[in-house]
Amino acid sequence: MSRPRWKNWLYGILPTLALFGLAELFVRVAVVIEPSFETLPLPPESAGLFQPDDELFWSMKPNLDLPFLGVPVLTNSLGLRSPEVLPKAAGEYRILSLGESSTFGSAVPGGATYTARSADALTAAERAVGGTRSFTAINAGVPAYSSFQSLRYLESRGLDLEPDLLLFYHELNDYLPSSLRDSSNTEVGALKTDWQLWKERHEGGLLQLARKSALVRVLSLQMARRQIASFDRENFGNPLLEIGLPDIGLPPRLRRVEGAGTDAAAPNEAALGQRVSEEERRKILERLLAIARRQRIDLLVIHPSYRDSRPHECLLTSFVARTGVASLEAYPLLHVEGQPSGALYRDSWHPNAVGHARLANALAAEVRRRFLD
Repeated sequence: MSRPRWKNWLYGILPTLALFGLAELFVRVAVVIEPSFETLPLPPESAGLFQPDDELFWSMKPNLDLPFLGVPVLTNSLGLRSPEVLPKAAGEYRILSLGESSTFGSAVPGGATYTARSADALTAAERAVGGTRSFTAINAGVPAYSSFQSLRYLESRGLDLEPDLLLFYHELNDYLPSSLRDSSNTEVGALKTDWQLWKERHEGGLLQLARKSALVRVLSLQMARRQIASFDRENFGNPLLEIGLPDIGLPPRLRRVEGAGTDAAAPNEAALGQRVSEEERRKILERLLAIARRQRIDLLVIHPSYRDSRPHECLLTSFVARTGVASLEAYPLLHVEGQPSGALYRDSWHPNAVGHARLANALAAEVRRRFLD
């Protein structure tokens, strides 16, 4: 008499489960499970500005009052570089500014950032015509953020702040190697875009399983280690060239963990792949626009500019041309004819206080023209 089919299935899988259990037990007892690479802390992280964030990888600590790059950094109870966000008042037009370290305002006082100054400029223009609207600007910019992180911030927290206008400033970090993250990054994360890494942590996958299984963690680290060691080619396409920038020559971000094996040779980080792929960046912009339309929120996209930028067409410029989204081109504002190159920047990437003021005045004029007049 033949056995029921379920018994055949059970007898077939039991040895596999037993073998997996023994291997799991052996790894837990006899194997040290550590990554071979770790990411160097980002400068704001080393300065104590960041906290780990399960949703966003990292975020600004709340209630900060710390010096960073020569200026005080103050954050509110939400970890934002703005005054406390009060209940929305009648007649208040609220601006939520999303972006990278230029939005945050590296080496610029909080009240001198383009976010804060744009609200001041809008208020002054409103009073000049006898208007009564008030303008509040909330700075949600975070150093080293990608467009994916800002999108996730908007979806998970930003909409609760009831913005009437979204400012979006993202370019450089999306195109930098995936080793440019906080110190929680390892060789596994360095092989993934921000979106891929987030999905692994939140929607299942090897990383999710590795949190529970020592065996899977060992295997995933070994696979990542071998794959990352293969990135030694020199003729990869430099994505920075696509956004009008030269090779900026970032110093290595991945360092070998002390005691790591010989297979942990330093990889060519520039060839790892960018933090946000072109297809992901397109989806992020489309999702941002869909949220703004669904929530009836005004949207203005700023095309960033850096000290060594060149005017260029890219995915962002084609997006605003195709959709008609309000936009502001930062290049002519921060590269003024007759002024020395870099006069409006404090370093290769970040505008100085005068640059922020120019951005703010142009933003206020564009917001009034597109949304308020």
